[in-house]
Amino acid sequence: MSEYNDDPTQAMSPVNGNGPAAEDTLMMEMAGASDTAATGKKRIIWPWVVLACLLVALGSAGGAGIWFFQDHVLPGTTLWGNSVMGKTEQEIADTINDQVRNTAVKATYEGRSASFTLADLGVDLDGEAIASEVFNAKRDDVFWQRYAFWITKDVSPELDAKLADGTVVDKALGIEVNEPVDAQVKLNDAKNGFDVVAGENGQGANATAIAEQAIASLTSLGASQPNTVRVQLDVTEPTVTDDIAETAKATLEDIVSQKVGIKVADKTIATIDAPALASAMSVNANRQAKLKDTETRNGYVVFDAEKLQKHYDEQIKPNLKLEREDKKLVIDNAGQVLGTETEGHDGITISEGAEQNVGTKLAKAFSEGASSITIDGKVDPKQEVKVTHHVVIDLSDRKLYAYENDKVVNTLNVVVAQGNDNITGECVGLMCTPTGDFNIWHKLPSQDMSGTLNLADGTVEKWDVKGVGFVNYFSSGCAIHRIAGGYVADASMPYIANASHGCVGIGWDVAEWFYGWCNMGTSVHIQV
Repeated sequence: MSEYNDDPTQAMSPVNGNGPAAEDTLMMEMAGASDTAATGKKRIIWPWVVLACLLVALGSAGGAGIWFFQDHVLPGTTLWGNSVMGKTEQEIADTINDQVRNTAVKATYEGRSASFTLADLGVDLDGEAIASEVFNAKRDDVFWQRYAFWITKDVSPELDAKLADGTVVDKALGIEVNEPVDAQVKLNDAKNGFDVVAGENGQGANATAIAEQAIASLTSLGASQPNTVRVQLDVTEPTVTDDIAETAKATLEDIVSQKVGIKVADKTIATIDAPALASAMSVNANRQAKLKDTETRNGYVVFDAEKLQKHYDEQIKPNLKLEREDKKLVIDNAGQVLGTETEGHDGITISEGAEQNVGTKLAKAFSEGASSITIDGKVDPKQEVKVTHHVVIDLSDRKLYAYENDKVVNTLNVVVAQGNDNITGECVGLMCTPTGDFNIWHKLPSQDMSGTLNLADGTVEKWDVKGVGFVNYFSSGCAIHRIAGGYVADASMPYIANASHGCVGIGWDVAEWFYGWCNMGTSVHIQV
């Protein structure tokens, strides 16, 4: 038996032998082959091949699209409502800058005419910054949303036609004007904040309508052309109005209140005050204006990094306390703390070259609202040390010796009571400076001293001295204080006649030092 089969999917096995068994086998195989042929006719292969090819093509196109949008604006991104999909960042910046500099609006006044661009009118824009914002508008979105053209994101920087400088129009069209005066923000008299000096309105050309036409053309990205403007005279506001100045003042005072610090490691070595800000700031009403490389902006306030660096170099750096000073606690002979002689401060080592960018870092901190900047360096923490203070007064040589840790740190001439012998110091009269061991128990920066004593010989001693300074009581009625009469602690002082009623007088030039050095509880030993 022979057959012709044009179905390539049909397969037959060779049959060997004769008889019923062989025939049955042949019939079974033919039946199986027929089933296979029938099944093969239902399997349509070519649509799947086409779909696979389509998916490959779409994948290739998608990959190419993703690659393309790495440096082109993403789908769904608009600028002032205009689609800019597929544009490069530089193309957008060039378009904006070209519109600002070259799109002119014709203006007329009493038969005279002139043309003005936004650049002419002082309405500056940072095309590069706007283009960057557009380029990055969707780049933080979920991956698939970045490339979804139906998900839109519009970038519409605010443009204020009132920023147009009318004096430019006045000069070009020969209009006699009274120019407006900008409001100012200046350091206040207390040097801890800022005051606003009010601006003044002027009279002249209203440039707002001209700027509006130029802005309309710009925001259409050149699709619409500006119309001619007939100039009207009007009251003209200053570019920096009182409201803008008040807002700038609030920005500056907010920064002052934060006390922005300059740190080495975690140690604040200086803080920025109002004078520092005043030295490096200006007010710019146009928040879209292009800044210099050294400038940053916070609202209407512009900061200059170079001026901040100069302030640091000239005003802050020379006053930094870089050498470590330990905290000194004053104790008595029993080890009890009497007070603090010096608080001390940590030592600071600033890395070489680390101070060169302080101005740049500060300008950035002010624009971003940061509370501090850090410069490289190391901190040497202060230590706590204890010292003893002790006073010895020798009545024979009329000297006061100030001891710190058993070492004399100062020697003062003194005047003592009139009853003490000028040579030996011994008590030879009715009123003497007591001898023995005492402790400072009461201190007064100034005191009026008066009193009456009935002496053993029947005489009465009275005194009334006003404004005795720097008083340190060591007994119930005797103190170490500034001598009356304005004497200084020079060589002539020991020859002043003993005249007190028991107190110890020291010179005017050293009394304040002793008052600060001598703590409550300081031990005092008086001897002849």
